[in-house]
Amino acid sequence: MTDVISIETVTVDSIDVDAAPPQRGSSWAVTPLTLLSYVVVPVALILTWDLAVRYDAVPSTLIAAPSDVAARLVDLLVSGKLEHQIAVSLGRLVQGFLYGSMLGVAVGIAVGSFRLASRLIEPSLLTMLPIPAVAWVPLLIVLFGIGETSKVLLIGLGSFCTLYLHTAHGIRSADRKRVEVAHVLGKSKSVLIRRVLFPSALPEIFAAARIAMALSWALLIVAEVIASSNGLGWFIWDARNFNRPSDMIVGMITIGVLGKLSDALLGRVARFATRWRDTFGG
Repeated sequence: MTDVISIETVTVDSIDVDAAPPQRGSSWAVTPLTLLSYVVVPVALILTWDLAVRYDAVPSTLIAAPSDVAARLVDLLVSGKLEHQIAVSLGRLVQGFLYGSMLGVAVGIAVGSFRLASRLIEPSLLTMLPIPAVAWVPLLIVLFGIGETSKVLLIGLGSFCTLYLHTAHGIRSADRKRVEVAHVLGKSKSVLIRRVLFPSALPEIFAAARIAMALSWALLIVAEVIASSNGLGWFIWDARNFNRPSDMIVGMITIGVLGKLSDALLGRVARFATRWRDTFGG
């Protein structure tokens, strides 16, 4: 007995306490060091960028200086031109992402829960999944033209593929013991899906949604570059064609900021929807 206790003591003492995550109650504490850790990389990048332009490491005619970009950003915001491009792009992104994600989750649940659906649908979908979403652009333009429909469908296609695959995997990865308990209690298939399988798949579904959101931004820019006369992708490409480096970088920064905000929003929704989980990261 003494030997067992000593072994357990050594095991507990050997744990690296510093590696433990912060307590939930103190996770919102903001210190100067915390703020510095957030800004040190962006500040370093901006300084490097400024020095590269200042000392002609990169041509100033192709890459604008940070001060020029900041001034141009203010001008575009005051004139309302940037807000218009943002509104157009966000409209396309939200529609494509929501339609594709909802359909992907629905099909993923069906394929993961029902063997007949898996046999009927999954082989065809798994054959289509390796085809890059960008490869669908010519076909979408032929079928739907260069209007809004083809752009929304391209974004929706990328979201659908990502959410379908991860949802089906999340459903199939549910704890077998919980499923067996539901069967023993005589629960119907709909109750099993709603109360056991779908909640078990939620963490993977939200992780896939964040991947799909990043992919949606990339597909949005592709669609707007190929066939569009407005939107952030068109704005960047037009600035590149007519040698407006400040506008080009403003558009890129805008997409980066909006992408970060959309990912943060999904992260908060995911934490709220899966707040019952006790995970290492809190």
